Amino acid sequence: MDAPALPVAAAGAEPGRRDFDAYVEELVQAWSATTALVGIVLVPLFLVLDWRVLPPALFARCALYRAVVVAGLALQVVVVKTTRPGRWSYLHGYGASLLVGGAITWMTVDQGGFDSSYYAGLNLVIVAVNLFLPWRAVHSALNSLLTIAVYVAANLRWGGPYEPGRLLDHLYFLGGTAVIGVVLGHVKHRLVEREFSARAALTDANARLVRARRDLQAARDALWGEMEVATRIQTALLPPDRALGPYRVAALMLPAAEVGGDYYDIVESDAGARWVAIGDASGHGVEAGLVMMMAQTAVQTVVHHHPTFGPASVFRTVNRVLFEDVSRLGGGRYMTVNLVRLEPDRLVLAGKHQDLLVWRAAERRVETVVNEGAWLGLVREVEGEVPEQVVPMAPGDAALFYTDGAVEAVGREGAMFGEARLAEALGRAAALGPAEALRAILGEVTRFQVRQADDVTLMLVRREA
Repeated sequence: MDAPALPVAAAGAEPGRRDFDAYVEELVQAWSATTALVGIVLVPLFLVLDWRVLPPALFARCALYRAVVVAGLALQVVVVKTTRPGRWSYLHGYGASLLVGGAITWMTVDQGGFDSSYYAGLNLVIVAVNLFLPWRAVHSALNSLLTIAVYVAANLRWGGPYEPGRLLDHLYFLGGTAVIGVVLGHVKHRLVEREFSARAALTDANARLVRARRDLQAARDALWGEMEVATRIQTALLPPDRALGPYRVAALMLPAAEVGGDYYDIVESDAGARWVAIGDASGHGVEAGLVMMMAQTAVQTVVHHHPTFGPASVFRTVNRVLFEDVSRLGGGRYMTVNLVRLEPDRLVLAGKHQDLLVWRAAERRVETVVNEGAWLGLVREVEGEVPEQVVPMAPGDAALFYTDGAVEAVGREGAMFGEARLAEALGRAAALGPAEALRAILGEVTRFQVRQADDVTLMLVRREA
């Protein structure tokens, strides 16, 4: 039989005494039906005993008693099934005992009173009812005493002559059975109480878990909403592809699920200076995106307000600004960056980022330019001379800048895409236009990786003439 649901007023609330009483009332109601059904089956079976030991006249009378009991128990089943559990549910147990015990008592009266051995059936009644019903010991005691009292009173009033010793023997056995019934009732009630406490604790834990999961889901949805907004802001700040003098510049970014710190920019100052920049703020999340936007703002401001600055001077100025801004965030953030000025036949760059891959059109090969310099934002003043690297650019040459998300993409066997594969991809795509070439290279990266763990940013600077 399934245990009834816990009648706790509110999930997560501490179960009270009334909650437990209501729980027991439901159990008593349910098991009262079971007790009555067992009686409906067993009471007629004892007709076999009646047939063997009783004279025909008494057999017919006992059969009538048993029929009345079965009808009464059947009616009790109907009542139990059609009524709700409550404070009066315990009466079903008393009713079953009175029905069956009363029939047995009248059988002993008809057989002469206390001398009849049929009194033994009362032991079964006392044990069965107290065993089936999980009520308190007080109910077990009262039910047992009531059964014995009916037996004694009926036989004293209507039974035949008896020997006091025989009555004492019967009462001794009935009393012992009553004690056993009371102990059984007490133990069962304690077990039910412990089960209730355990189930209540489990229900409370489940309710807390459901609330925690609901809160976590809401927080995650809110976080992902904020991340989506931050990603849209991040990509909205990126410039379109454009021509800068003899160069054609194309770039693309494939953001990861979490907001990253990838950054690129294409700038032409009012004085005609042409710049590209690419970088990656340390870490992930909103702070990394914020550092990226700080760097973008600083670079554009310095380039526009100081048109004579070279890459090294721009780097120093941006570094001081970014260091102050990052310090307000609590420090610990930095940024890899290449600041690149486009001159008619060369690229001049400062900062430290990924190595530069250059397609040499005349030689039809990819050259690797090892990147030298410093990171942004680690210290307020960069010690020593900030180096400027010069990369000659002939017509048809193309320089590929990229972030670590491209070379650190992990394949199915755990290997990274790496710089060598990226160089080969550049060589295969070199004949395409800048935008088409980047899409082809990105396609190779995405096909290689199992799962994107970081932003992937590619920027191609090609000298057209």
